[in-house]
Amino acid sequence: MNKKSFITILILFVSLMSFGQRTTNSPYSYYGIGELNFAGNAEERFMGRLGVHADSIRLNMQNPASLAKLQYTAFTAGFSLKSNQITSKSGTEKTQSSAVDYVALGFPIYKNLGLSFGLLPYSSVGYKFSSLSTGNSPKKYNRFEGSGGVNQLFTSLGYTLYKGLSVGASAKIFFGNTQMTTYELKENVELFTSENNQSTLRGAALSLGLYYEKPVTKHLEVNASLVYTPQTKLNSNNTRSISTGNFASNGSVVIRDNINIDLNALNLSSTKITLPSQLELGLGLGQKRKWFAGMEYTHISSEKFSNPLITSSKVTYENGYQVAIGGFFIPQYNSFSSYWKRVVYRAGVHYEKTGILLNNESITDFGISFGASLPVKGFSNATIGFETGKRGTLSQNLVKENYFNLRIGFTLNDKWFQKTKYQ
Repeated sequence: MNKKSFITILILFVSLMSFGQRTTNSPYSYYGIGELNFAGNAEERFMGRLGVHADSIRLNMQNPASLAKLQYTAFTAGFSLKSNQITSKSGTEKTQSSAVDYVALGFPIYKNLGLSFGLLPYSSVGYKFSSLSTGNSPKKYNRFEGSGGVNQLFTSLGYTLYKGLSVGASAKIFFGNTQMTTYELKENVELFTSENNQSTLRGAALSLGLYYEKPVTKHLEVNASLVYTPQTKLNSNNTRSISTGNFASNGSVVIRDNINIDLNALNLSSTKITLPSQLELGLGLGQKRKWFAGMEYTHISSEKFSNPLITSSKVTYENGYQVAIGGFFIPQYNSFSSYWKRVVYRAGVHYEKTGILLNNESITDFGISFGASLPVKGFSNATIGFETGKRGTLSQNLVKENYFNLRIGFTLNDKWFQKTKYQ
């Protein structure tokens, strides 16, 4: 694939990411700034979201220091189809959604120096649920709806300092919009009242990375990684309106009256949302072009999160963490007799304490994943697989989610900045 083709594909996918709606269907996206998306590619997701491994043809978006290993231009994009079964004490609901997960381009620009840039969703808001209060008179019906999210545009640089030790930095720009509406309808009252909050979000962050690899025997190599993202703040420009209306027979909303609230008087017109710091530590062992296994631990200072516009007495935030364990296996990377021996088989598990504390109950996420990277022309590949797991709990009158996500990713490789010899 030539340079013009890469640029054409990149523009196409950036357009899809910019104008396509990020979708999720999770009541837990009501909290924080939405459901946080995994900031890696399909290959890493199918290893339990493990990001400690790096090579010369694959783009690692989790650790900018890994870019120093790139020897080929790598264009990568990922897509997902998500199925979610939401269970509460009142019943079960099934939802489906689809999304573009990421699009990125990386390439070597000098010896031991690599550069990448790309776009991916940082968080997604998507929920619609209701509750009925019967303990008091009159009875009260509440409905909650939310949509939107935050995108992340990044550029990263990685450089090898000395014999397997690389450093890197990633500059990130956040932008997006969220809309959150709460409806309240009381018994024997014809009209509901609703509060609608809309926010336009902007901000920036910087991540710093280290990557180290060292042979320990003739065939075995140890890998280690560290990524630190300091605490940062998003600027949030907000509007709020109060409405009255009624629900049509098909469930749609009919607005009768609408009043815009002066948030300047409440010091809420322009606020800052605190995004917590994050520290990732990874360690792995493997044999080149054969197998790899690793583990990664991420600490998130979630208790520092704050959003002055949206508050709730039911939720607090605690420090969270993630644990990822996974790896890959290649039967025979240079086999000519069997295509399937050249396939990279991936598997992993992850466990996450999200940092959301609801009714004194910690919200956790556990999942397993399997996938395969299928070789195509040259070093390019298509990766397909699935991730299944559980989030939340039925304790304390909360919600449990069972999800199954089908994902596919593409990595296209080529040589740029290569001198052509003429005879």
